[in-house]
Amino acid sequence: MAKVFADDVTLTNLSSGPYVVLGPRTVNDPPPGGNGNGRFDPGESGGLLLALRNVGNEEAGNVSCLLRSADPRFVLTDSTSSYGTIPAGSTRTGDPFAVTVASSIPPETPVQLTAFISGTSYLDTLRFTLTVGELRPCDPIPDGPRTPPRFWAYDDVDTLYTAHPDFNWVEIRGLGTRLTLNDDHTVQLDLPAGFVWQFYGQQFTQVSVCGNGWVAPGYSTSNTYYNTALPNSSMPPAVFLVWDDLYPPDGGGVWYYHDAVNRRFIVEWDSVRYYSGTNYDKFQLVIYDTSYRTPTGDNILLVQYLTANGYSSMTAGIQDPTATVAIQCLYDNAYHRGTAPLVPGRAIKYCDIDPQSGLAEDPVLPPSVQRPLTAWPNPFRTTVELSLPGIQTAHARIYDNSGRLVRTLSGTGPWTWDGRDETGRRVASGIYFCRIATEAGEAGTKLILE
Repeated sequence: MAKVFADDVTLTNLSSGPYVVLGPRTVNDPPPGGNGNGRFDPGESGGLLLALRNVGNEEAGNVSCLLRSADPRFVLTDSTSSYGTIPAGSTRTGDPFAVTVASSIPPETPVQLTAFISGTSYLDTLRFTLTVGELRPCDPIPDGPRTPPRFWAYDDVDTLYTAHPDFNWVEIRGLGTRLTLNDDHTVQLDLPAGFVWQFYGQQFTQVSVCGNGWVAPGYSTSNTYYNTALPNSSMPPAVFLVWDDLYPPDGGGVWYYHDAVNRRFIVEWDSVRYYSGTNYDKFQLVIYDTSYRTPTGDNILLVQYLTANGYSSMTAGIQDPTATVAIQCLYDNAYHRGTAPLVPGRAIKYCDIDPQSGLAEDPVLPPSVQRPLTAWPNPFRTTVELSLPGIQTAHARIYDNSGRLVRTLSGTGPWTWDGRDETGRRVASGIYFCRIATEAGEAGTKLILE
């Protein structure tokens, strides 16, 4: 007697007849009701596509599904879907269930859903959980604990959001000034004339650079080498790039540079060694000046990691001047679920840009292409054609729901994707994202593969 595991259901007897189990779930939340990020967030409305698989050895005829929510804040305004006949060994996706999510439901709230499946001589009840506002590695991380957030951390895999950064290393070794830093040493620097660092609404004209991998706005003599979780009431407000026990005298040292042309102040750890061990790492903080407009006037902060040799026990994130609100991307080898692993070429941008808004003037991204990227058909099962009016030669890149690059389509548009990765293997059903970069900027769209 074989066992087949499918989601929350364990089937132990497949000797004869149809057996319907849950398949992939896809959220379709385009504007104006949603933000198009492929999940249900508080206050959104959209469609839920629920696939059903027949793992039995006979077809399931005239299949329909009635869906019920255990949470009154997760409302099914259209709770039925029809699937027709599902042959043995096949998967079918019905018409979408219509969903409206109350704005009062907190992010990351699990909602239990019950699917009542019926068909010709067939009845079953299946249960599954859908999380509202669930953070994924391709989503920005809000600061907290508080509502609403003020700062978010975007990394370069958050390609669905216009505020996501691109890695663009700025080498300042030999160009800027090398700091004289001993072990567990913090120095204070005056920012260039007219350059102000506004952080959580407070303005500073100095920075304090600690050799142990962090930069604080204003004046600080803290030199703590023993990293902890954030927030930490004994630490100043700071950007923690690689808060760990580092030894700046060994390696290329710590440098700073005012790039006046590009309106930014840069601090770089140039292959600095960890106090214990033989690993060296190279990373930098870029502070863009306040001439770049943001919703609250706070500066855009970009952290870039050129290498990734010792990011294990360290802390990465920011904390506010009250030392009660923070973003913790990494602590003691435990990543926040919204953070992509730190690898060479990773970029994290800390800013006050709400994920559902845009940024009028972003120093990291080129201006958006003022043309729609279209995909047809969408959803699709075999192939989808992508076109961008006025653009011919460019790279169309397909990413999965975790932000991983799946396929690059090069050449002259329109571009056709057959639902396969670079190795030619068919990818799983679900949500994918296409981005096309041109000299004029970027355009993107969401793809649904059934």
